[in-house]
Amino acid sequence: PSMRRVPRRTTARINNSELWKAVLEGEYTAGEGERRKADLRAIIHDGASALNQTSGLLMGIEAHRKVEFVLTLKFVYNTNARYSDIVLPVTTRWERHSYFKGNRDHLIWARKVVEAQHEARDDSWVGAELGRRLGLDPAELLPLSPEQEEFNQLAGAWVVSPDGRERENLVTLTADDIEKMGVQGQPQEGRISLAEFREKGIYVVPRSPGDGLGHVAFADFRRDPQGHPLPTPSGRFELHGQDLADHIRSVGFTRIDPSPVYRPSAEGYEETFDDFEEGLKGPHPLQLITLHYRRRTHSVFDNVAWLREAFPQEFIMNPVDAEARGLANGDTVLVESRHGTVLRPLFVTERIMPGVVALGEGAWADVDPRTGVDRAGATNVLNGDHPTGQGHQGWNTCVVQVRRYRGTDPLEADWRQPPRTPRGAE
Repeated sequence: PSMRRVPRRTTARINNSELWKAVLEGEYTAGEGERRKADLRAIIHDGASALNQTSGLLMGIEAHRKVEFVLTLKFVYNTNARYSDIVLPVTTRWERHSYFKGNRDHLIWARKVVEAQHEARDDSWVGAELGRRLGLDPAELLPLSPEQEEFNQLAGAWVVSPDGRERENLVTLTADDIEKMGVQGQPQEGRISLAEFREKGIYVVPRSPGDGLGHVAFADFRRDPQGHPLPTPSGRFELHGQDLADHIRSVGFTRIDPSPVYRPSAEGYEETFDDFEEGLKGPHPLQLITLHYRRRTHSVFDNVAWLREAFPQEFIMNPVDAEARGLANGDTVLVESRHGTVLRPLFVTERIMPGVVALGEGAWADVDPRTGVDRAGATNVLNGDHPTGQGHQGWNTCVVQVRRYRGTDPLEADWRQPPRTPRGAE
C-alpha cells in the first residue's frame, strides 16, 4: 500500500516589506524580538503586481531567481510574469461571467462582453484544475456555477433605508427571474428590479438634504461621554496613546512615542545631509516623491502605447536643482539611490520645490541584466525595504542623486518600444 503525503499547513504571515528578504535570508519578523525561519521555495502570483509594486524591487528579482518555481496567472506580460517559470493566461473582467464592484454609495454590475480569447481561462477554473491534479475534487473546490454565484450576490446586495435605520434588499428577484437564470433561490422584494439593474449596470444611492444617511463621527460620545465611551482604556480621546505605542513595539519593526513627537523617517529629509546642523548635503541630496501618475492606475495600463505617448514617464525636477547639475529639460538622466538606479528623460518645472524630485509610481520595470539599471523608471527600484510601524512600506522614503546619462545606448521613447512578450525575456 502507498501513503499519500499531506503537506503541512502553516499560518505564517510575512509583511510585504520583508517578503524578498525572507526568501533570500530564510527568516522573517514574527513580533518583537522574534525571528522565525522561512524556507520559501515557490512564488505564485494571481492578480496584483507584487514584484513591481513592492519596495526593494531589485531584491525581489533576486528572490524570484532563488526559489525553485514561480507561477503567474495573468492576461498581460507584466513584471510578475517576466520573472516566472510558467505563465498561465487568465481572462480579463470583460471575458468573465459577471462581477460586482462598488463603494459606499454605489454598486456596479459588470457582465461579460466577449468570450474568452485564445487559451485564457478563469482563475477559479485554473485553481480547480490544479486541485484535480493534486487529487482534490473540483466539485468541492468550485461548488457553485457562475450563474449561481451571480444570483447569490444579487440576492445578498442591500442598501440602507432612507432614514438610515434599516437595511433593505437592493434587487427584486421574481420566481420568473430565478427560472430564467437557471439557479436555486427564493423570490424577494427589493428597491429596484433585476431588469433595471441589468439595463443600467449601476445603482447609486439617491441623496437629499436632511436624509438620514449622513454620519457624524463620535456623535454619541460627544452627546453623552459616560453613556457612550470610546474603545480606549480611558473611554475618551487619548493624546497619550500607550496602547498604540505598545502595539507598534510588539509588531517588531520600529517603536513610536506614546505622545506626539517628531521622528525623522528613514531616508527622509534629514538623510539628504551629511551634516544637518551645518547644512552640508550628502551623496543623495534630493528627496524623491513617488506620484500616482495619469498614465496608469498604479501599474495597470502601463503597457498601453497610447497612454505611454500621452504621458511620458518623466523625472521631475526644479530648475534650481537642474541648473546646479548642468541639466536641461529633455536630457536623459540617471537617478541613483542606495538601492538601485533608473534611467529617465528629465522634465524641468517650477511646480516642484527645490530639493524635491518626483517620479510616477507603477512603471513596468525593465532592468538591463548587464548593468542592473532600470530603463523604465520603476520607482521601487529606488525604494528600499523599510518596514515601519505595523509594516508600512516607505514608498516616499527615498533619497537620490541625479546626473546626466552618458551611456552609448540611447533611451528610446516608451511608446516606441515594441509590445512586451515572453519571447526574449530573461
